[in-house]
Amino acid sequence: MEKFTIKIEPQYVKLTDEKEIFPNGRECFLHEVQKRMKLDFEMFPEFTIITAPTGTGKSYAFPFPIVNSKKNPKPFDKGRIRGLIVLPTNALIDELKESFSKTYPFLNIKKITGKTLDEFAVKGFDRWEKVMELCKGDTDLIITNPDIINYAMHGGYHQNTWRNTKRAGFQNFLEGFGYIVFDEYHLYDESQIANILTLVYLRDIYLNNNNLIKFFFVSATPEKALKEILINRNCNVEEIIEEIVDDPHNSRAIHGTINVDFCSASNISLLVHEYNPEISKVLELKKRVLIILDRLNEVQMLAKKLASCFPSHSIYQSTGYISKEESHQILIEKADIIISTNKAEVGVNYNVEFCIMQPGRYYQNFVQRFGRVSRGNVDGKVVICFDNVKYNSLKRAFRDSISLNYYQYIDIIRSETQLKRFYSERVPYYQGEYIWCIENNLRDQNDTYNTFHYFRGRLSEENFFKNIEAYHRYKLFSEIDKSINALKVTFPQGTTSKAWSDWWRNYQDTFLCFRDSSIVVQIIDRALNIELSYSLEWILQYKEILNIEEIQYEKYCIRKYTVGDLKERDKDIQYQTNTIPSVGLKGNDFLSIKEMNELSKVFEERVIAILEKQKKGTDTINRLQIELLNKVILLGKTFDRKRLKITDIISDNQFI
Repeated sequence: MEKFTIKIEPQYVKLTDEKEIFPNGRECFLHEVQKRMKLDFEMFPEFTIITAPTGTGKSYAFPFPIVNSKKNPKPFDKGRIRGLIVLPTNALIDELKESFSKTYPFLNIKKITGKTLDEFAVKGFDRWEKVMELCKGDTDLIITNPDIINYAMHGGYHQNTWRNTKRAGFQNFLEGFGYIVFDEYHLYDESQIANILTLVYLRDIYLNNNNLIKFFFVSATPEKALKEILINRNCNVEEIIEEIVDDPHNSRAIHGTINVDFCSASNISLLVHEYNPEISKVLELKKRVLIILDRLNEVQMLAKKLASCFPSHSIYQSTGYISKEESHQILIEKADIIISTNKAEVGVNYNVEFCIMQPGRYYQNFVQRFGRVSRGNVDGKVVICFDNVKYNSLKRAFRDSISLNYYQYIDIIRSETQLKRFYSERVPYYQGEYIWCIENNLRDQNDTYNTFHYFRGRLSEENFFKNIEAYHRYKLFSEIDKSINALKVTFPQGTTSKAWSDWWRNYQDTFLCFRDSSIVVQIIDRALNIELSYSLEWILQYKEILNIEEIQYEKYCIRKYTVGDLKERDKDIQYQTNTIPSVGLKGNDFLSIKEMNELSKVFEERVIAILEKQKKGTDTINRLQIELLNKVILLGKTFDRKRLKITDIISDNQFI
């Protein structure tokens, strides 16, 4: 194994002259981001982008507008302002809620996740009423995930409710908040950023002259294209960048000296084995070891090997493959060796000084993983595993460097690591799709206040249709909808018109999900002795299936999988979907693993296949379908995993 080593100098965040006395009596000088949130909230424009490295305490700034409102109440304000914090994972929501409850015990903080709503035993529209109840009254701060917001935004909770019934809509949710924080927003892709910007459109549409919500985008690795998108929309944007210094005077340590070993290794398990003697020394000092890998199956295999190498030490797999009953943070605190996936990138404090890691796919992954180590005024070591090509490239880049400050180090990593391209030109397309779907849901669920007609009128007033790309996408969805309705009117009893109608409904349903709509099933893992819910796709690819049991749960029949040891990856599984058109060509319903990586291309090819078949006919139904297909093929531009609704996954396993 070849390697080279560099040293990163200690890093500090500059303190300001502003103090805050917390309820426990502790008096602290604030960082710049914290100071600005405390003193300048009223002067912030509608959008503020905050960049602050991991460990600077930026999250503790989020409640300051509420704290100040309580200390200095204004007339008619009832002494407070309500905030909404949107975090990408439920684990981070739990951690932040616990942390804020200790730091700000006088604030009424509530979290809203699928699990918390389940605990209230509410279903259907009652879940939305519970959400609205939690967001009212004396609540100061709500912490939730983007999935809840997206589902509400697209009318998910309002499905299956009686028409012409007076009920709270999404506008009532928005008007309850003075500011919304999107933390760790670098984790969102183009369609998800577009989703968030659609939320801004809804603020403008619904709140009109009462438009008071301020938006904050916070990250340690910002996406520059976001600022450009906002400026191009003529939005007022301010950017705050936390000052990081090398001088410990009047500063707080983010991390101490970190020695970094860059290693050339194709097998992460062998690399870890090479460092077993060093791992032993760390454990002897009663310190933890963190190992971050790219794949869950490699985590599970490595955990088994390390258990035999270090039998007297506890090993915890910090991944999403965990029982719902287990406390993630408690198990981390008890562990001697923690093995994680990209779950380690967001928020969790592992309190470690020694780490072995794969770099992740993109620069953003690297920075977030690296930021888990030696937080505070402690020294540490990080071992990073690269393939030969990337290793040699980095070795050349660092050839004149022995000791660097953090930003010098990060700049070199940024220049040498594959950057994740953000396709900002796609954002308006997604927005056009979202706006049409939201408007269409309002049309289908119209209420006594004619929200649909109000919404459509406000779109024009807010100049939405002047955004050419967004309007063209909005218009495309509208034309597809009209073409399918024309088929239904012309052939009301026809199986073809019904098939197209079913496909279009399934396609629209995918917008209710903020993330990929993968199949999650009940799992009993005999090898790890846990029960959990997890992705069927991963289970079929990497786990031995011991048994499949069908269980009747109320109206639904669910499958419970009993699984055993890991196996070699099964590449022969097929995915069955109902969002790629298959009218007249049932084979269109199935995708291979390879085709899952080129969905846009596959979508267009399969629409063309149907189109060629229809051209052979001369009936009215053929003509109407040709007109429809020429529009549907344009959906391929934005067809990805989020638009892919998987209905089943097929394997040649004897139990399937």
